[in-house]
Amino acid sequence: MNARTSRQWMVTHEWMVKPMGQVEWIQGKGLLVWLAEVFSALGTGLYLVALFFTQSHPLTAFWAGLFGWIGIAIFKLPLHFLYLGKPWRFWRAFPPVSGAWRTSWFARGIVFTMIFLACGAVQLIMIGLMGYGKGNVSIEVINWIFMVLAGLTGVVTAIYCGFAMSYCKSVPFWNTGLLPFVFLIMGVADGLALIMGVALGTGEQLIATAEAATRILLIVNALLIIMYLVNANYQSSTAELSARELVRGHMAWVFWLGIVVFGIVIPFVIAVIGAATHVPTGLLIFAVVSHTIGAFSLKYGVLKVGIYRPLLPKAQAY
Repeated sequence: MNARTSRQWMVTHEWMVKPMGQVEWIQGKGLLVWLAEVFSALGTGLYLVALFFTQSHPLTAFWAGLFGWIGIAIFKLPLHFLYLGKPWRFWRAFPPVSGAWRTSWFARGIVFTMIFLACGAVQLIMIGLMGYGKGNVSIEVINWIFMVLAGLTGVVTAIYCGFAMSYCKSVPFWNTGLLPFVFLIMGVADGLALIMGVALGTGEQLIATAEAATRILLIVNALLIIMYLVNANYQSSTAELSARELVRGHMAWVFWLGIVVFGIVIPFVIAVIGAATHVPTGLLIFAVVSHTIGAFSLKYGVLKVGIYRPLLPKAQAY
């Protein structure tokens, strides 16, 4: 074997003995996956939060639910379809055409996303009818039925990416049951921030309630992220390498600035200020923007530091 052929063979098979970063979901066309999942978190988070304000603040709930629904229908789904090699065959994921939903979280995600959009559309129409004074007992019953269905399928839509990643045993950093809950709690916290922005437009007074819930969820999510990183350090050497890259390596700026400062600290401080005094509109808008930056940073950081476990035991030396 000549030197050139030997070098080519070594480069080609590097992944067998060295931890290698995944690029399929975060570089080139893979950026579409990142963007799709961010809009999925923001859209479902906003819609799920809107459900809790349907009775007390129907106008804000309607517009927030509509914006969340649009986030999934107009941004999340098209981005996912563009990532697929043959996007117009997505219907093959649906039963009874295919049984892929039994084994694939991506197939389940497509199915539940479409069901969520259908149920959410009906539920928004019912809220609209009640808001315009055309509601009756039948309308309210239909609204409650589809509210429950949209809520359940919305939760699955919010977390299925986390489950898909957690089932990826070749990337130990993702292979944990904590990941779906980190994504869900952060998405709901983002939804609370976004609904405060919607309330500024509608004039309904729900900001104090949303801020109180935000304070709790941000603390919970901070603890979940700490648990997630600690678990990675003890899970395997490859997962530890991913955690180190995220916290102290080339992705540290995304973690500390994007996730910690913008995603947690700034919104939490503003929410605490809101508990003591009136928060100016400009500061509330800044909190919403910070939450959104945190949403983009969280998904980007977790995807970017995904590192494949080497196939050979020799890799443990790296």
